[in-house]
Amino acid sequence: MKTKILILGVSSFAGSSLANYLLKKKNYELLGTFNSKKNLKRLIISKNINEIKLIKINLNKETNNIQKVIKSFKPTYILDFASVCLVNESWDNPNYYFKVNMNSKVKLIKNMNNFKFIKKYIYVGTPEIFGSTAKPAKESSKIFNPSTPYAISKLAFELLLIAYQKNFGTKIIISRFSNFYGRGQLFHRLIPKVLRCIKLNKKFPLHGDGLAKRDFIFDEDFNDAFFKVINKGKVGNIYHFSGNNYVTIREIIRIICEYKNVEFNNIVKKISDRIGKDKNYLLSCKKTSKELNWKPKNSLKIGLKKTIKYYDEQK
Repeated sequence: MKTKILILGVSSFAGSSLANYLLKKKNYELLGTFNSKKNLKRLIISKNINEIKLIKINLNKETNNIQKVIKSFKPTYILDFASVCLVNESWDNPNYYFKVNMNSKVKLIKNMNNFKFIKKYIYVGTPEIFGSTAKPAKESSKIFNPSTPYAISKLAFELLLIAYQKNFGTKIIISRFSNFYGRGQLFHRLIPKVLRCIKLNKKFPLHGDGLAKRDFIFDEDFNDAFFKVINKGKVGNIYHFSGNNYVTIREIIRIICEYKNVEFNNIVKKISDRIGKDKNYLLSCKKTSKELNWKPKNSLKIGLKKTIKYYDEQK
C-alpha cells in the first residue's frame, strides 16, 4: 500500500519539485492543493500531472474544506508549502500576507490532533525570520529579527506551531531552507529572471549594489533534504538546510553571464534597493546534517549548469 502525502501549495516551485521527486519513487500516493492553475501548468510537475490527485482550494476562504479533504484522504504526512513569498511586495499588502501565511491555517493547526492518522506535519520556514546575522543561526536559536511583513508573517506562524507542539504534542516539524533554485522555477525569481533577460536582450534590474549575500540549494539537494525530514525527522524538531553556496547577488549574475558568454554590464541596470533588505541570511545546519546524515551534493556551479541547460531546452 502506498503512503499517502498531502502537499499544501503543490503549485509552488518547491512543492511541485518535491512532488515530481516523490512520484519517481513510485510508492507514494499524492494529493496536492493549489490556488492557481496558471502556475501549475508552468511548473515541472506538469509532466506527471496525471499521476497526482489535485484539488483547487483557497485556504483563506475554505478553512473547513481543507479539513474535510484531510479527513477523507487520510494522509500520513502533510507537507506545507502554502505561503505567499514575494518579499518586496509584502509591503504593499501586509494584511494579505498575514491572512495567507498565518490566519488561513490557524484553524487547521488547532484541530490537527483530531486526525490521529497524521504522523508528521512538516512546515517550510525561512531564514528571513532571523534577519541579517553576524554568524550562522543555529536550529535552536531564538534570536529573531525579521525585516519585512513577509518574514514577520512566517515567524508568527512558526511561533504558533511551536506553541501547539509544546503544549499539545501536535506532530509538527519545522524545516528552514536557504534559497532553493533549479529547473521549473518561475521567471520572477532571480536565476530564471537573469536567464530570461539574457535571452530577450533586456536589462536585469539589480537592486542596490548587488552585494547582499545569499546561500543557494539546488532542487536535487532540496528534495533529498526534504525526503530525509519525511523519513527521519523527529516531531518537535527544527531542521536547517544550507547549501554552503554563499555568494552575493552580483556574483551569481556574473557566473550566469560567464556561462552564457555575455557581458555583465550589458544586461544589468542598477535600481534602488528593496525596503528592509537584509545583507545576508546565514544558517548553521551542523545539527541537522549530523542527525539526518545530509549534505548537498551539487556545488553552485554544477547546479547552475543543470538549471541553465533546462531553460535552454525550453521553448
